[in-house]
Amino acid sequence: MGDFFKRNKFRFLLCILALLTGMLLYAATQNGQTTGVTGMILNPLRRVTHSISTQVDRFVSSFTDATGYQKENETLKQENAALKKQLLDYEDTKQQLAELEKFMGIKEDHPDYTLSDPCTIIGYVTNDPFHSFIIDKGSEDGLSLQDPVVTAEGIVGIISEVSNTYATVETICSPNLSIGAMSATGSDTGIVEGEISLASDYQCRMIYLERDTKLEKDSLIKTSGTSGLFPQGYLIGTVERLELMDSGLSKYAVLKPSVDFSSLTNVMVILDYDGKDAEANTTNQSTNAATSNKEAENGKN
Repeated sequence: MGDFFKRNKFRFLLCILALLTGMLLYAATQNGQTTGVTGMILNPLRRVTHSISTQVDRFVSSFTDATGYQKENETLKQENAALKKQLLDYEDTKQQLAELEKFMGIKEDHPDYTLSDPCTIIGYVTNDPFHSFIIDKGSEDGLSLQDPVVTAEGIVGIISEVSNTYATVETICSPNLSIGAMSATGSDTGIVEGEISLASDYQCRMIYLERDTKLEKDSLIKTSGTSGLFPQGYLIGTVERLELMDSGLSKYAVLKPSVDFSSLTNVMVILDYDGKDAEANTTNQSTNAATSNKEAENGKN
């Protein structure tokens, strides 16, 4: 290896390198302008070095840009998440205002009602086929057993259990409820109750209708006020179809409740209303009459 540095080839290479270095220094003093033989030698070299320098600059720039893009992307993600949260908050507020507006409509239509604050559904009763649910208001908010539960669209059910801070609502899909009902025209009366075969479709039925009932599909059904549970004239639902009772003595109407139970989120409780005591006095009479009719149906079978 030491012999190489002593050879003429090495000395020749040193001379060439010295010459090129000198020419580069000369070109620098001439502001990069070279002509003749010097230009012929240096211009290709200059192009090569310029190309290398350009590639290096591009690489460094791309690396710098990528880092900047990554930071900008993270910032945009955070801003996007914040905007989504604001949008969700806006939608929640909008829904709450819409619900409140509906409940204010109840108060305007029924000034004699004493209403609770809007109640939010916080859960459902496990394994209950009649869709009972739990609300976030209780006795501390003035709720009592048997209080009617409603929305602006119609009746929902009654308070079946109550604690200090929450309560259970039994819906009109339950057979435990017997609600005095009548058609919107007043031509037909009966009892609305739940039935296990209808509950899965959020339906109930109106029983003890005359065989020549004037009800038909889409007829409106409202409370008659005779059961003592609900004030008179509150909407229950519409007739889906009419069926003959097993005994053949009367008919019943399958009802579609006016409240959409599948999307229900908020309700309101009627704490008191005019005529409540008077209706309560007729409850036993209506119950006895319904029992007599049911016994007659069973006897016929």
